[in-house]
Amino acid sequence: MKMYLAVMATGCLVWVLLIGCTGNADIDNRRQVNTTMPKGDSQVVADRLYSERLNIVQEMSVYLPPAYSPDNQYPVLYMLYGYGGTHDSWFTNLHIHQVADRLIEEGKIEPLIIVSPDYGNSFGVNSMEGEGTDPGSVDIGPYEDYLIKELIPYIDRKYSTIASRSGRYVGGASMGGYAALYLGFNYSELFSKIGAHSAALWNYSETDQFIGQRDWLYASDELREIRDPFKLAESRQLNDLKVYLDSGTEDGLAEKDYLLYKLLKSKGIHVQWSPHPGGHDMGYWSGQLENYLIFYNEQCPDVRK
Repeated sequence: MKMYLAVMATGCLVWVLLIGCTGNADIDNRRQVNTTMPKGDSQVVADRLYSERLNIVQEMSVYLPPAYSPDNQYPVLYMLYGYGGTHDSWFTNLHIHQVADRLIEEGKIEPLIIVSPDYGNSFGVNSMEGEGTDPGSVDIGPYEDYLIKELIPYIDRKYSTIASRSGRYVGGASMGGYAALYLGFNYSELFSKIGAHSAALWNYSETDQFIGQRDWLYASDELREIRDPFKLAESRQLNDLKVYLDSGTEDGLAEKDYLLYKLLKSKGIHVQWSPHPGGHDMGYWSGQLENYLIFYNEQCPDVRK
């Protein structure tokens, strides 16, 4: 049985969101997790945080693994939904918590915390009125600052986390895949793994989709330089990251995602390309959840010694 709790703390791509074991530093941190078979139910907590930067209360869903205990420290996966989604989409629509429970029980992944925050239809960037033409229903504001400067510190304060990059991952689907790349590339000192599933990407070719959203995000050459994952892959130091890219073979975005894979591969980045049959929809993502979670937090034999 899963428990759904509510707590309060102060402080158009439609939602239709990672490669092996970690190095010695990661293994040392993961030794803080009790690797005996956990007993007790997992929980999906409905949490809220007042954002001073956004001046609103932001909701989030937080998965706590079976037998979660403040005596242990857990890695954290920040999972971002696609355009039109909400903080609970990964749980109510895709049931990521049930897959995590099963993989933990089977010993395929380590216990972990999964955080899915509301971030509107913001693409995870800081934006201002007048920067570009709103294609309809985008959310404008300092959402990047909220996610990086408010949400992450709050999670590390409230929950028993491994509060270092070795135990912090970011992933997402569609818009969330873009946001994971954007945040992960810009804050590689905070994240060690990035998963981008059917990521919303553009290269200004005739096959670009959702160009209204593209033109809002990249309203000027200056904005494109600091927001476009293709540009960031050229300008940022990403050698310490592990990146997982995938798309359904019937997804019109697969071409762009594969081009990013080729660029990262040419730069010696630890990147995996993993296409599978399917489209740009929940059926595809739900079928890949096991692969995603294993990428993030695979059980390493050395940890059990």
